[in-house]
Amino acid sequence: MVGLINNWMTQAEASLDDSKQPSWLQLKRQTAQQQLQQLDDPSRTLELWRYADVSRLSKSLNSVVAPSQSKSADSGETDLLIVLNESGYTCIGQQPEWLTIQSLVEMAAQDWQDITFDQETVVNLANTLLVQSGGLITVKTTQQPVHIKLVYDFADPEAWQYVRNHFNIAGGTKVHITEQHQTGRINAVNVYRLAAGAELIRQQDIQLNVAEQFVSYNQFDTAQNVDVVNMNHHIGGSLQHHHHVVNFNAERSKYKSGSINKSFDDNNITDIVNVNHHFKYNQSDVTHRSIAKDRSQIFNNAKAYVAVGADQTEIEQDLKNILLSPDAKIFSKPELEVYTDEVVAAHGSTIGALDDTVLFYLQSRGIDIEQSRDIMIESFEREALVC
Repeated sequence: MVGLINNWMTQAEASLDDSKQPSWLQLKRQTAQQQLQQLDDPSRTLELWRYADVSRLSKSLNSVVAPSQSKSADSGETDLLIVLNESGYTCIGQQPEWLTIQSLVEMAAQDWQDITFDQETVVNLANTLLVQSGGLITVKTTQQPVHIKLVYDFADPEAWQYVRNHFNIAGGTKVHITEQHQTGRINAVNVYRLAAGAELIRQQDIQLNVAEQFVSYNQFDTAQNVDVVNMNHHIGGSLQHHHHVVNFNAERSKYKSGSINKSFDDNNITDIVNVNHHFKYNQSDVTHRSIAKDRSQIFNNAKAYVAVGADQTEIEQDLKNILLSPDAKIFSKPELEVYTDEVVAAHGSTIGALDDTVLFYLQSRGIDIEQSRDIMIESFEREALVC
């Protein structure tokens, strides 16, 4: 037992009585504290943590290896760069009229999205107890597509940072949001609320050095005729644990996601997608491509739940995995839980090595073995690119 819950309780003592916080936020923290007292530390007995070394959450980074210098943050092709650190959100450049940003203490109680966390998601529940940074980002109706980059950049890479972001996307608006790790050990909860007709491209780009860690819970709540594309790059680190939950709360929406997971050294990556089809005529399409080498391991899981009466649902799950060394491990599990008849569903998973026949063919054309492997891996990864 690593004593994580006791550590979280100790960390929270000062913040629970912080007079600078609004009363509703203090109440949320107190409720989370009461819930945590009824739960146990996360462990491998839990489905979501079965293939991850939970003890790493409590280890000092220096006990693994000193973290590298900060990565460079480039705004790229974005309309707005937002940096999130200990001071909250900072817009780089002029804030446009179509955007409003509120810190946690500026938010109204009704803008906070309550999420049901339990024993399986106890690490995400700790986020509510200890949340330090974040707030509400609202994208108002705008005629032109917009691109926002949100960068996590904290001064102390050793300390855990607890982040809560709420995104409200207006109906009929097209938004591209990129979430990028810069520095820090991050425990993030992101909630996307999409009004009717909204279109969202969301990219999670988490590339870590051998010591860094990132835990995220990402929830997408859709109204009618919403289109969500969720592209994830999860590369390296000591531990990455990502849980994506999609709630179809009306008809005729689509969710499409692609994940490229690449592990090496001895890091653990978990990438889980749960799609809840509560209404008719919705579509979900989940594609993972994962590559593990050295002594690392990856856990892929895609699960679709189809409620009674959610007819004309369409589901596709495609999880493919490559092992590049004998000590690497990949666990892959697509799942369907269907309670209605009129459903079109396909799911599959494969785990294997690079095809020796293809490698031989490339070498016979004068390409050396390392370059041949790189070509095959790049081709494999491209299958998961959804944007």
